[in-house]
Amino acid sequence: MINEILILDLIGTFAFASYGSYFAIKKDFDLFGIFVCAFLTAVGGGTIRELILNHVPFYFFDEKYIATIIIGIIFTILFFKKFQKINSFMLVLDAIGLVVFALIGANHAVNAGLGLFAVVFFAVITSVGGGLIRDMVMNEVPEIMHRDLYASVAIVLGAAFWYGRNYINSMLFINILLAFCFALRMSAITFKINLWKPAKKFEIENSAEF
Repeated sequence: MINEILILDLIGTFAFASYGSYFAIKKDFDLFGIFVCAFLTAVGGGTIRELILNHVPFYFFDEKYIATIIIGIIFTILFFKKFQKINSFMLVLDAIGLVVFALIGANHAVNAGLGLFAVVFFAVITSVGGGLIRDMVMNEVPEIMHRDLYASVAIVLGAAFWYGRNYINSMLFINILLAFCFALRMSAITFKINLWKPAKKFEIENSAEF
């Protein structure tokens, strides 16, 4: 099970690094800027989690993550012009990264003996924290604030992990949880499902008055 999660973790790291690189290239960043965006997107959330837990960030002693980020950068540079054509494939990898990072964050919180809010918080910050930091660095409104069911999927996974914490050593439970949240994310992409925005309701009401 550990090897399975590690492989999925590296897939997610690759996808997040590729997306970070893509946004940086679109902004005409230089090579250093591209690396920073890729790094923040891929491991920014995990870094926040580790610092809160007073741990040394994992990539300081496990070189696989930095190597995977570099591979993601090279991949994006080589296929930048074709990125939109392979976007569907990348979204699948991104969804894998989302649910696996959320699971890893939730697991760290449970192992630290933390409560429900902390488990959900760690699930969310591990999976979306990197993209949040990247968007702030790029002076963009974070996408998770207004687009798709993204952070919501991490919330669902974190809450389910907490309530099923007595079964976290069961591969069946973990696989079902990952599969369900992955399907939830892919359904949101396929059917363009978004959370309710009160601003739209108010806009409709205001336009009706005129």
